Amino acid sequence: MIVKRFFILWLIICLGGIFSLPSLASQDVQLQRPKVGLVLSGGGARGFAHVGVIKVLEEIGIPVDIVVGTSMGSMVGGGYASGLTTHQMQEIILGVDWDEMFALRPNRNELNWRQRNDDYKNLFIGEIGITPEGPKMPSSLVPAHHLGVFLSRITEHVADINDLSRLAVPFAAIATDLADGSTVIMQKQATLATAMRASMSIPGAFAPLQYQGRSLVDGGLAQNLPVETAKALGADIVIAVNVGTPLAKPESFNSVVSVMSQMIGILTERNVDRSKAKLVKGDILITPDLDGFSAADFKSAAQIIDAGERSARAHQAELKRLAVDMKQFDRWNLARTLASNPPLPQRLASVRVEGLDVVNPKVVEKAADLNSGQLLTQEEAAQASGRIWALNNFTTVPYEMEPGPDGTQVLVFRPQEKPWGYNTVRIGGKLSTDFQDEHSFQVVMNHTMEWLNEWGGEWRNDLRVGKDGYLSTSFYQPLGAGSSLFIQPEISYENQDYEWYRGRDYPDSHIRNRIFESQLSLGLELGNYGLIRGAIGWADIKAEPTEGLQLLDGKQSLHSGFGKISLEMDTLDNVAFPKSGFSVHAQGIHFLETFSNQTDATDYSIDVTLPIHWGDEFVMLWSAKAGQSSIPGRYALGGLFNLSGSAYGRYAGSEMLLGRVIGYKRLPTSGYFGFPIYVGGSFEVGRLQEASRLSFNHDNPDVGHWIKAGSLFVAANSVLGPVYLAVGRTNKDDASVYFYWGVPY
Repeated sequence: MIVKRFFILWLIICLGGIFSLPSLASQDVQLQRPKVGLVLSGGGARGFAHVGVIKVLEEIGIPVDIVVGTSMGSMVGGGYASGLTTHQMQEIILGVDWDEMFALRPNRNELNWRQRNDDYKNLFIGEIGITPEGPKMPSSLVPAHHLGVFLSRITEHVADINDLSRLAVPFAAIATDLADGSTVIMQKQATLATAMRASMSIPGAFAPLQYQGRSLVDGGLAQNLPVETAKALGADIVIAVNVGTPLAKPESFNSVVSVMSQMIGILTERNVDRSKAKLVKGDILITPDLDGFSAADFKSAAQIIDAGERSARAHQAELKRLAVDMKQFDRWNLARTLASNPPLPQRLASVRVEGLDVVNPKVVEKAADLNSGQLLTQEEAAQASGRIWALNNFTTVPYEMEPGPDGTQVLVFRPQEKPWGYNTVRIGGKLSTDFQDEHSFQVVMNHTMEWLNEWGGEWRNDLRVGKDGYLSTSFYQPLGAGSSLFIQPEISYENQDYEWYRGRDYPDSHIRNRIFESQLSLGLELGNYGLIRGAIGWADIKAEPTEGLQLLDGKQSLHSGFGKISLEMDTLDNVAFPKSGFSVHAQGIHFLETFSNQTDATDYSIDVTLPIHWGDEFVMLWSAKAGQSSIPGRYALGGLFNLSGSAYGRYAGSEMLLGRVIGYKRLPTSGYFGFPIYVGGSFEVGRLQEASRLSFNHDNPDVGHWIKAGSLFVAANSVLGPVYLAVGRTNKDDASVYFYWGVPY
């Protein structure tokens, strides 16, 4: 009878192990040992060492009952608590494009054509909002959109859990209330992605997370090593892993950034010391040897993980006392990894947009480009969110799935409109010098007022001061919310200066073209990558010497209506250092009157660029441009990559041909804000000539002849635009050393 009862009890336990594996395994472990709390500190990229430490805990066989993490510790700890394996976490970390994660804007192929055109003007990415209270700056350096989408994707298997104590292993993340500096424990009424995002909101880098009426920032300011929170949540024994960056030495305080980093480091170290004081006998502190790795070494993830693993092995003796039988651990670990399942594609009922005050939701829905009834994956939802963010109307575009009718799902977007508003100013410029006689600059400013009506009307004003001044005002009006058709009235005025050479060594006179145009365009956008449009308008053009010799031709002028057609296609991934895509800019203008009643008045131009990526970060950039105009000296060549070695604008004419090939290789770089560095060279060949007898350049010996040139350069693609240091030479014995800031193509 006793044997029979024992057999029945054994059968029940086995069946329970099959059908209720997670809870039974957890109970089995907890009945035999004290609760172990795993505490993972913040430390930026140094936090990848946590993955190596967890690998060793698994090898030894230590089940964890509570996980508490701060900043990067919240990402690794939250991933482990949600059921991810160490192999999965390592794959995720090594697979992240960290350049994209910390990108200051969307990928260029996601931007609309107006934003792409701004790249050629070398406008800074940052906007300044013009508000009734005065100028207003963005609240962060790095947009949080990519981070938010990344966290949503790696936690999609537990997206429906709103109480983190219900994860496979109970978890909490630490954030800091920006208002008073108090500790905020992110566990109840929070998804895992929200908790991670709050804990990782590095002040100044990422915008604070708005949560239940509070502005939350990185938890490292309050508890970077949250031992006390783990104990408050029930941990009997704590394994604390501290990967915080040690304080810098005085000799490194050589910049504002280094001083600010040290100040934050001091605050963090003080709260870490307080947390260490909470450790008691039986607790274990692991401080991985991360000498040589900074918080910004995201591209050294594999080495940092290995360093964490090596450091944890040094603590094996004291860790082994917390281990259980490996069969028991395997059972617990299987329960942890099976507690949540990745979601399957969901049938989409509809898309809903919430929380907008300025932007038309219909434009957002069109940008999402999703169809009701389609099977929707998390990847597709993330891509739709990215397309909406690329509109440049929002700081971030969070989303979630909500139940719809008949088992379907509703995808809900809650875009965050720009706090600094839609009346903005951007500045930028260009600078060129040969360190001798030639110095030129341009200061560029753009003013934009967006969403002047529900169809997305946009007023833009552009100003260039310096070499070749320019002023324009235009109104872009889509013919419907999200429509590809648009009209655009525009008024512009341009001063174009060039030099007239009778001999080779110096100019005899300076010539100025003054061009005033007013026009009305009707255009069709070709997706995000281009447009075709036609325009009618009126032009007032004058070409005259401004100093030096008074040439026989004298002042030339044109007052006429005109018709224009233009095509723009641009899929380049980067304007200054492209690796893929192409660009074509073509334009034709025919004037109704003749130039000074002497010749036909036309203006045609085309510019083509094609990069070919040869692997190993080497690119050959092929480019050609041509133009023909009735305006004397309309096209100018000279300067870097435009007959390198000659002065900026050294050669001018009304007919122009230029071909060039530029080869460049990106050098290995690292660092959170490490700028890509390139070395390369170019070969260029060009010709300029005058199309009619109106030329001021009759006696110029260079007009009508092919000129060859080449250059060698080193360059950086900085946040302020591309910067070049180059040396160039032509076959006409022109030679120059250049410093150039801006886009030279």
